[in-house]
Amino acid sequence: MPNWEGSDRKETLPPDWEKRRLRVLRRDRYRCQHVRYDTGRKCAAFANQVDHINDREDHDERNLQSLCEWHHLRKSGSQGGTAAAEARQAREASSKPRHPGLRP
Repeated sequence: MPNWEGSDRKETLPPDWEKRRLRVLRRDRYRCQHVRYDTGRKCAAFANQVDHINDREDHDERNLQSLCEWHHLRKSGSQGGTAAAEARQAREASSKPRHPGLRP
């Protein structure tokens, strides 16, 4: 299972998440479904992670895929970096002093 420390993500998963997770891993034969950009082929390394393909709130098994640990960490890291950048931009935009001649 992923490292849930400091995350509320586990609370958003359905109660039967572990059963769904195992069904997806079995469906994908425990092989990573990430499509490599350089070859256009699936990674196919041993998969022990299940991740959302699109909407992270859509827990339908058609929106879930098996990933190897490396690709799951890479995807999660990218999403975390994007979320952090968006939060930083929002903070900076709200903290910039407005010109006194501008209307509120």
